[in-house]
Amino acid sequence: MRTIHVRSLLSAALAVLAFAGSATAQEKSPAVLNTVEVQQLVKRAEPGDHARLAAHFIALAQRYTADAKRHAEMSQSFVGNPSRNLGTGMSAHCKELAALNTQAARVVGELATYHQKLASGAAATAPTAGARFEAGAGAPEPSDQELKALAAKAGTPAEHRALAEYFLTLAKRYTADANEHAATAGAYRGTRIAQAAVHCDRLAELARKEAKEATDAAAMHKQLAGVAQ
Repeated sequence: MRTIHVRSLLSAALAVLAFAGSATAQEKSPAVLNTVEVQQLVKRAEPGDHARLAAHFIALAQRYTADAKRHAEMSQSFVGNPSRNLGTGMSAHCKELAALNTQAARVVGELATYHQKLASGAAATAPTAGARFEAGAGAPEPSDQELKALAAKAGTPAEHRALAEYFLTLAKRYTADANEHAATAGAYRGTRIAQAAVHCDRLAELARKEAKEATDAAAMHKQLAGVAQ
């Protein structure tokens, strides 16, 4: 009975964390850009682009700071949980999340200052750990509507490069999916449910085909970026 109780508490705790993350994602500030927009503005790098990127990173810093505060408070709350194992484990996880959130807030805050300086024409040095955020980390994926709009008007090198980056990111995701399905298929082989390996093999093959199509689309937009110059 105690085992069931602990599992129930753990499931509830993970649900709370998932809800907290999804709520944060839904509270999107108007200043927050999607991944494609971030990549596009970073590559174009005009004064107005730097100003928009600065606003984006300021909003991200605020979000990460709020996440850090939330997870720090949850860490303290879990300490008082009647289940000692759950309280200790989840408290440590939340504490580590708060530390990572704080670190991310610091880096994107430095990026905001960096782009503010570039927007004003001043010399600036990019923060060492900022590359992944300039590649789109922390930014939401573009919505279907945003992708349709970009595809409909794509004509400049920057727009084609942005779409190329999007499809390359998609190709990496599909490749990772294929590798995961292949590994799962290998784990099933030789067991009493070996038939499940067949289904995983099919999923792996489908993901590989998706990765190839995305890679081909990225290559096409890279070529079009050169033609549009």
